[in-house]
Amino acid sequence: MINLPSLSYLNTFALKAAMRFPLALLSAIVAASTGNYLIENESRLSNAFPVINMMLTAALGVSLFFCISIFNEKKKIPSPFNIVNQVLGIIFLGWVYFSLPDGSSTESIAMPYYRFAIFSVIIHLLASFAPYLKNIHTLAFWNYNKILFLRLLTALFYSAVLYLGILLAMTALHLLFEVKFDQALYLQLFVLIIGIFNTWFFLAGIPSNLNLIDKEVNYPKGLKIFSQYILLSLLLLYLLILYGYSFKIIMAWDWPKGIVSYLIIGVATWGILTVLLLYPFRDDEKDRWIGHFSRLYYFLLFPLVVVLFTAIGIRISEYGITINRYLIVLLGVWLALTCFYFKLGFKSIKFIPLSLASILLFSSFGPWGIFSVSERSQTRRLKALLRDSHLLEEDRATQEVNWDTSKLPDLRPEKKTNTPKQIDNKQIKEIYSITRYLENHHGLEAMKTWFSQDLEQILQAINKDKSKWNKTAPSTLYLETLGLPETPSSLSQQLITLQADQRTNPSITIRGYDYLNPIQITDQDTTTFIAGLSNYSVQLNAQKNGLAISSPNHSANVDLSPLVRELIKTQKDASSPPPLLPASDLTYSTDTDGLKIKITINHLSFTTENDSSLTLSYLDGNLLLRDSLIQRK
Repeated sequence: MINLPSLSYLNTFALKAAMRFPLALLSAIVAASTGNYLIENESRLSNAFPVINMMLTAALGVSLFFCISIFNEKKKIPSPFNIVNQVLGIIFLGWVYFSLPDGSSTESIAMPYYRFAIFSVIIHLLASFAPYLKNIHTLAFWNYNKILFLRLLTALFYSAVLYLGILLAMTALHLLFEVKFDQALYLQLFVLIIGIFNTWFFLAGIPSNLNLIDKEVNYPKGLKIFSQYILLSLLLLYLLILYGYSFKIIMAWDWPKGIVSYLIIGVATWGILTVLLLYPFRDDEKDRWIGHFSRLYYFLLFPLVVVLFTAIGIRISEYGITINRYLIVLLGVWLALTCFYFKLGFKSIKFIPLSLASILLFSSFGPWGIFSVSERSQTRRLKALLRDSHLLEEDRATQEVNWDTSKLPDLRPEKKTNTPKQIDNKQIKEIYSITRYLENHHGLEAMKTWFSQDLEQILQAINKDKSKWNKTAPSTLYLETLGLPETPSSLSQQLITLQADQRTNPSITIRGYDYLNPIQITDQDTTTFIAGLSNYSVQLNAQKNGLAISSPNHSANVDLSPLVRELIKTQKDASSPPPLLPASDLTYSTDTDGLKIKITINHLSFTTENDSSLTLSYLDGNLLLRDSLIQRK
């Protein structure tokens, strides 16, 4: 007979966990609450960055304060110093929060989040070894991490069962009693369970006296079976595949585009985890082969590390250093150090997380760090390409397009300029790729001094009062100011953007229609929604000049090119094209085989080549439908 724990017993453990890890649990509650607030109000927030930053910072606080609490307990830190450590943790989280972008700048927003991700990995690694940093007993360190690993798996299992159970109950209420739930509620429920319940359950299962487990030799049989027969078998299979693949590319000297580096890092990490889980058996007389394999594994890793460095070296020589390539080199160095460490006879498995955390921390700042090196490398490549094309000399743009500030927010040059003929499409693609990379990851601060104009001020002027989807990207302005189109296709293609002035028709007339659904379509999107009893799909049509709307009963092809051509002709006849059009001009209606369609367009983008074909690239608006077949039924 199974004895289930009583509610009072569970309540006692929950309260003990809250008293033992108050800041970690508070961080989890703040992260989950902020996440649910973001889900609820995403469409209404004019700037979501402060909310996102709060959620991420609080989530980081869970592992940080857990690490601090465990360290204080294990080292028996006196109460005053315990409080000091907690306060230092709060100060660190405050610095992390204010280091993240607030959404008010046009500069890169990616780099701070890369740094946040690196700090997150470092703190999780710190939690795995900080309480045992000076402890000479490797078994104690392994037992502590075994508990963390098993507790995490158990918490995730219970959380998954709880979520699926509630999900099935909600589904039953919907099917049996026709109770309707907001779709966002399912995601909010997941965030609450994974954020609060999962964290609380994990914390409640951490032993209150870690000294009792330091010399424990208990090894869960299920964990051994899982590691020995599943993880190890898969590892051998992956090693065999990688060795065969490496032999193939070396013989043909046909190196793939970087994917082999990711595969080697993934398999190496998988192998290290497997060896760590089997660590207590490496000197067991009954399982001698485990010890032999543990020592052999790092020898087998050497050739793969050489392949990794060769593959990433080829990529760097061709395309320079990026953040991802720097991280791959960094992980390759760590793998090489780990192999040397164990092959030289050292046995402390604490070296694995300690060395990785140290390498990541050392590379997260300074001129030698990930971000500085990658920015310098890509900036040098961009300068070299521009100099070869005679667009840059002595760090000054030689064919700078001077914009007429009196015409802002319309972007018009003071005089007409031509794209330099000596630049081919391949060069423009390279320049475009590097500029976009710098914009997305580092910002374009290094390019500002190349121009005599204040491009930041011009950018703010042309983007003032524009919707998010209609704003000019900084890289676009910088490339055009250099005298280049935004993309190679822009040499022959023209972008047509039409936007409705919602002030002319702020409300949507739905008379004569049964369903209204907002839509946002790009050339790669498919939007699906339910209207009545039918599932509708909306995507770019085969001719790429409009939309294809389909359901089990209907299939309609909407051609928007006549509407766009008429509006283009109207604008060409005008003395100056209006930035916004009356909403009534951007309304399309049709009736096809019993399906009545109306599209009210907020924003529309087409590309045209040599004033001939029109290709839809983006549409934002509302779709109204009336299905006469359903009405007859």
